This record gives sequence, C-alpha cells and structure tokens, in this order.
Amino acid sequence: MRLVSGRNRVNETAYCGFLLCAEVEKTTLESLMRTYARSVYQQAYLYTGNPAMADDVMQDVFLAAYRHLGAIRNPKAWLTRATLNAARNMLRDLARHPAAELSADLPEAGADPAARYEEQDVIEAILALPEDLRKVIVLVYYQGLSAHEAATLLGIPEGTVRSRLFRARAMLRQLLEEAYEG
Repeated sequence: MRLVSGRNRVNETAYCGFLLCAEVEKTTLESLMRTYARSVYQQAYLYTGNPAMADDVMQDVFLAAYRHLGAIRNPKAWLTRATLNAARNMLRDLARHPAAELSADLPEAGADPAARYEEQDVIEAILALPEDLRKVIVLVYYQGLSAHEAATLLGIPEGTVRSRLFRARAMLRQLLEEAYEG
C-alpha cells in the first residue's frame, strides 16, 4: 500500500493490526512484537482476567513502544512495566466508569485465546489472588524476572517480593487443591 505523507511517499505494512511506516524503524517494532507479543498478552490477561481487556492493554503497550522506539534500552523490562501500568490504568478506569453487563444469551465470541497458553484452572487461581500477590507471581514466573528485578520494578524490598511469593504459592496450592477436589 502506498500513501502520500507530505511530499514523500511512504510504504506501509500491516502487522497484527498495526500499520508500520517505512520511515520508522519497522524492523525494531516488528521484532519487539514478534518476540514479546505473547508475553505481553499473558501478563495483561493475568492482571485483568479478561481476554478483550488484555487485547486492549497489548495494543496500548505496543502503541507506546512505537512512540518511544528510540528510547527503549531494555525492551523486556520496558514492556513489562508498560504492561503493568496499562493494565492498572485500564482496571482503574473500569472501576471509575463501570460498563453495563451484556446479556448472558449472546453467543460467545470464540475460544479464550489464553487457554492455548496455560491451563484455565491455574489462570483462574492466579486471578483469584490479591493484586499484590498476583503481580509478583506474574513477574517472577511468567516474565522470568528474579526476585531482585521484580522488587526493583515494583519499587518494594526484595524480601517483600520473596514473602509475597511464599504467600502466593501457598494460596495457589490451596485454591488448586480445592478446584481438583471439588
């Protein structure tokens, strides 16, 4: 597709619903999306508990990445933090302006995309955790950060991360045992 931008012609390519201009470092954004899209989606889904909201968070994160392409030095950390912030902002906005519930007799939009990545009962157990425990589980086990890196990202002491991980694992164990027994 060819578009006119001022006097210059610009090539555009569609990738995952985003239009990428040749003027921008296309390969950098594409490589970020190829490398981290699944991780960003998983993290967003585990924070929000909603596939549609996770899609919106993922789109917001990659649009922000597009705007800050030249300034991103550590893509994994930047995207992790951006996802955390976008999900938190979306949940806060939803709490301030709740949406009306749709009728239960509407057909489902399709299979839950996160089910391809993890067992649904584990995801539901993680979503049942309090937010502070859920954050450390996602950062350490899904994003692969160390306790020190998670502490730095969250702005809390490393010991707090370790104690939250301990409590979160205990709660997950209990929730999963109840799910399997019941």
